[in-house]
Amino acid sequence: MPRYEIFYDDACPMCRFEILRLLRLDTENCFSAIDISNPHADLNGLDIGEMQQLLHIRRDDGQMLIGVDAIAALYQAIGHGWWTGPLLWKISRPAAARLYAWVARHRYRISALLGFAPRCTDGVCKL
Repeated sequence: MPRYEIFYDDACPMCRFEILRLLRLDTENCFSAIDISNPHADLNGLDIGEMQQLLHIRRDDGQMLIGVDAIAALYQAIGHGWWTGPLLWKISRPAAARLYAWVARHRYRISALLGFAPRCTDGVCKL
């Protein structure tokens, strides 16, 4: 089973919630999570601007998966790939990719609307 590095935005409450959920469901320990909002994160030369736009994951063979491909790979890895089919079907993939890109672009606002708690450190919370 491949291993994945997940590059995610921990400053986004919805993103943080989903990554923590994925890590909890990863019983094979094939995921490692890298917080791209951490200024000290080692991104190995990857472009932070691109990383902030869509979810990026890197397989242990070096292949980078982005957006809906990344989501589908992660859920397939934990045995929940059954629901990711529409993300990859030829007929629905373009719409799924556009919807995901819109959600990713507005993730902070969507997080607040859905009631996800902001990240708090040292008594200071921010979105």
